Amino acid sequence: AICQCGFNSMPKMVFNGGSLMGCELGTMNFASIKGSHSAMKSGMLAAEAVADALIAGSEGGDQLNSYVSAFKASWL
Repeated sequence: AICQCGFNSMPKMVFNGGSLMGCELGTMNFASIKGSHSAMKSGMLAAEAVADALIAGSEGGDQLNSYVSAFKASWL
């Protein structure tokens, strides 16, 4: 039995100065019991959001709201 993972059990994705991704976010595909692709994809989306925030001159304590919107728009 798997007691975590899935869209309905996801915690808050971003907070001031940090974000959750991969297995800690609960991105495992419960139906096929696989999680490596979804964990890597969430990390890639977070990295892109961090890069965009750094280019825009964002401070380190800001929330990565673009990560949340990119996550919702992706196949995850």
